[in-house]
Parts: sequence; C-alpha cells; structure tokens
Amino acid sequence: MSNYDGIGSHSQTQSNSSPNAQTVDMDGLNDQVSGDRLENVEHYFEDNVDVELEGGDEEEDIVGDSKKRKKRVVTSRSPWWDHYTKFQCEKDNVQKARCKYCGREIKADPKAHGTRPLKNHYESCKKKKSQEITRNQNQLSFVPTRMGDRDAPLVNWRFDQDKTREALCHMVFSITVDNASSNDGAIAYLKKKFDNWGQNILGGRYVHMRCMAHIVNLVVQDGLKGKDEHEAISRIRGAIRYIRNSPARYKKFQECVEFEKLETKKLLSLDVPTRWNSTYLMLETAISLKRAFDAYEDVDLAYKNDLLRQQFDGIPTDYDWERAKVLVTFLRHFYNLTLRISGALYVTSNLVFREICEVELLLRHWLSSSDVELNEMARKMKEKYDKYWGSIERINMILYYAVILDPRHKLEFLEFTFDKLYGGTEKCDVMKEQVRDGLHELFNDYKLRYGHSLQGTPGSPGSSFSRVSSSSSSSVGTSMQFLDHEATRTFTIEQEFSMYKTGGKGDRVKSELEKYLSEDVEMHRDKFDILNWWKVNTLRFPILSKMARDVLAVPVSTVASESAFSTGGRVLDAFRSSLSPKIVQVLICTQDWLRKDSKPISIERI
Repeated sequence: MSNYDGIGSHSQTQSNSSPNAQTVDMDGLNDQVSGDRLENVEHYFEDNVDVELEGGDEEEDIVGDSKKRKKRVVTSRSPWWDHYTKFQCEKDNVQKARCKYCGREIKADPKAHGTRPLKNHYESCKKKKSQEITRNQNQLSFVPTRMGDRDAPLVNWRFDQDKTREALCHMVFSITVDNASSNDGAIAYLKKKFDNWGQNILGGRYVHMRCMAHIVNLVVQDGLKGKDEHEAISRIRGAIRYIRNSPARYKKFQECVEFEKLETKKLLSLDVPTRWNSTYLMLETAISLKRAFDAYEDVDLAYKNDLLRQQFDGIPTDYDWERAKVLVTFLRHFYNLTLRISGALYVTSNLVFREICEVELLLRHWLSSSDVELNEMARKMKEKYDKYWGSIERINMILYYAVILDPRHKLEFLEFTFDKLYGGTEKCDVMKEQVRDGLHELFNDYKLRYGHSLQGTPGSPGSSFSRVSSSSSSSVGTSMQFLDHEATRTFTIEQEFSMYKTGGKGDRVKSELEKYLSEDVEMHRDKFDILNWWKVNTLRFPILSKMARDVLAVPVSTVASESAFSTGGRVLDAFRSSLSPKIVQVLICTQDWLRKDSKPISIERI
C-alpha cells in the first residue's frame, strides 16, 4: 500500500466510526501530496485530520456490530494546547483558548478552526519570546576586574548543574551533624577526601560541628529524671487526660475557666512523654489554669475518685503545682534557647557562645539553690554540660571566631566572658591564648589562599593604597620633572614617608585582622544585619570578609526551629497518604502561607 492509499484508508475509517467527525477533503489532499514533498501531509493533518482529536474532553460513541460499548474520552493531542487555557465563551457560545503569556483570546473550536490559529499566535507572541529562555544558549557576563584595570572582559558562559554540584563539593567548610558515634567515622572519612582535594582549611580542624539543639536535648533529659518531678508531672498529666477524655467534662472545665474569670486563650493539651518541649507547654498551660482545676474538683465528684483508682495516685496537690512552676521556669530557658539557635533566616554561629555561657551561669545559680530537688537537677545537667562544653578542647573553635567576627563583640566580649566565668585561674589565660593563636592561624591560611587574587583591592597587601612600587615611583618621578621645585620636593617627602612605612618599618603595618580588632565595637541595636555589615566593609577587609563569610555561614543546628523537637508534622500517616498529589500540595502550601513572616522571604538571605 502506498502512502497515499494509507492516508485515504485511515481518514475513511475515522469518518465511519464517528458521525460527527469531519470528512477529509481527498481532492485537496491529492493536490498537496505531490512529488516527494510529504511534509505537506503533516501540515494538512495538523490543520484538518487532527481536528477531531483536538476536541478536548468530548466523549465519542464506539459502536460495534452487536452492542454499544462504553464511551471513551478523546483528549487533546496537539502540543500547542500546552501554551493555552481552554474555556467556553458564554457570549458567543464558542470554544476559545487564552494564551498563557499575553492573555489573548483565540477562537479554537476543534471542528471549525483547528489548531492552526494556536500555532500561528504562539510563534508570533511577543511576551512569550521575552519570557522564554533558551537552555542551551550561552549568556554574556562581565568578568570582575581588579582595581586599576581599564577593560572588563566580556565572556560567555552556560550553567551546568553537574559541574556546579562538583564545584560545591570542593567548598565544604564545616559539616553539622548529630552527636552519634557513626557520624564521627563519617567525618573522619570526609576529612581524608578533603585533604586529597586540597580544600581542607587547616587540615580539617573545624569540619566537625556538633548539633547544639541535640546537645541541649540531652542536657535537659538528664535533668528531668528526678523522682519528685516525675510524680508531679504524672499527676498533672492524669488530670488533663481525665478532662479531655470526655466532651462533657471538657465543657464543664471551660465553664470553670469562665467562672474563675481567667484571661487566657490557652487550651489544655497533653504531652508526649519522650518530648520535653511538649511537657513544658503542657505544664505552662496547666499552671495558668490552676484555679479552674480547683473549681472543677467541686463540680465533678468522680474526678478525685477516678484518679485515685488509676495509676496517677490522685489529683495534683499544692506541692505538685509548686514543682511544676519550678520545672516551667527551668525548661523555659532551654525551650527559648533551642528556638534561637535553630533559626534558618539569620546567622546563628555568633550566638552559640553567648548561649553556652548563659546556660553555665544558670546551672551555677541552681547549684547554689537551697531547693534540694532543683539542686539535684542542676547537678545532673552540669555533668552532661561538662561532657560537651566543659573545656575549650570540646568546643569547635569556629564558635569563638564567630563571636570575634561580630563587630558588636570582637575579642573584647570574648575575654570579658572568660574573665567572668574563669577569672583569676590559669584556665582563663590558656583559653584566651588559644583563641588568639587559632584566630591568627586561620587568618594566615586565608591570606595564603586569597591574598594573591586580592592584590588590587584597597587595603590589601601590595595594593596601590598600601605601598608604592618602584615602577610607579620611577614613572611618577619622570612626570614630576615638569613641575616646579616646591611641588617636587613635597612629593619626594611623601614618597619617602610611604617607603619608610612599608620598607624599613614593616612591623608598623597592621594586618586586616589587627586593624579590625583595634577599631571600636559597633553599638548594639535591634535588627543589626551582620552580613550586610561585612558586605559594606568588604573593600576595607577583603581577606577578613571572606573568612567571615565562611565562619558566619556555619549552621549550629541540623534542623529548623519548627522541626527541632519532633518530625511528626512532616510525616504522612495512613490517612494523609491516600490524598491526591494536588491536595497534598495544597495542604503543604497552606501551612507555609500561615507560617509566613510579616515580610517576604528573600532567597538571597536563605
């Protein structure tokens, strides 16, 4: 069978199978299929034969020899529909298509117009052309130049995902992981890899960063193992469970809240025993509703008897409420601390040292308390605290450097804190010396890596702002012959002074780090943007700013604040897993919108 016969048979079969299908004009087809130009057949079918396939969601009756089979839906097969939205015009009762780029409406009835108008508009749509980005097209970009260069070379480049990922693998400064023994082996393996690549800063000394949120959780869990605290929490938990188990009881409790005129919008909530943050929230709410619990005891006579028969040993006593208040005060510090260090939209590495110091001062205060139970809790927590943060060798030195690179603190704040915690001891002097030596060693490493590439930047060693070269002095000296004697003499003195500073008196030239530390600290103010400060002062501290960029970017927690305590909100259970992908997407987006900040999130900040 020839191509011509095949086309005729195919179109005739479709014409018989569907009474509403458009009949193909065979005469017109014969005129188009001439010689070897078979591409006209494709154009013809695009405009005519494909019309009945373009009928959107119209149903077609499939009629057999003996019985009528179930209708099937004929879907749109043309790729042009990917760029249009199909709708029915109520005014003209005509099917139209709206362009997704410019919004123009085009008649697109499958039987009257076909897809040729869609194709023509797509190829000529100006807004589509302005929004379309050719993936394989190289883009032009100016190469950053050093100060003093006249021309900025223009080069073409193309984004490559694989090469970008490979490049990022060579830019690892630190890795934040949980406190697990398996992670120690993984970090040791990665250090060897980084050494082979030649990208390890000081031999990978600062690669391993322990998750602070995980350590805080371990410290708090040890403090909650006291007997009295466990019994008090158990009785309060039993009272809340008794009330929440029945809607009628809960309604009575709400009436008691209104009767006591408690101005709180908090609702009773049960905790998860393995999550100390939920225990804190449960106790905080229960304490604010204590008077309602006392009133409920008189309303529900079975309240006390039922709790006595159960494992909770009765209703909460006054002593239990006092222990609960102590626990809430105790846990509030660690709850807020976890939220602060788990932020994702601001720098956290410069906050850790301050938080660690506050925890130690708090534990010292509780250790000196006359409350025996509180003293015992603090003792258990101090043991766990000393295990991870008790000495300078157990803390990643990056956390100290991040404080120094905060222009509001610098080295003065660090030394002041050391004096307050360990003042008058040999340990204090040793810690100060270790931090200073380590900071200068890290800066010198960055100077070796980036100093050569920053020769032309203002303030960097070797720049025109910091030294006078012999070539420049000779050229300037030649041009100065045209000036009068006084001006020449003045220039010579200035030149000699510059040579005096950079030559014979080289020890008087301060490094970027020394200049930074010698300047006054910035005043404390709300919403201080530390990253923007370093961005503004990049020209003054070109090498130190690169060091600050890496140090301040180190995350001190492996999870965001909303996930620091539990992953329950991000796990699909058996009920949610049966939802359609669209509904799941809607639920995720809605949750994100409800949590959104007062101002939009900038991707550059993330």
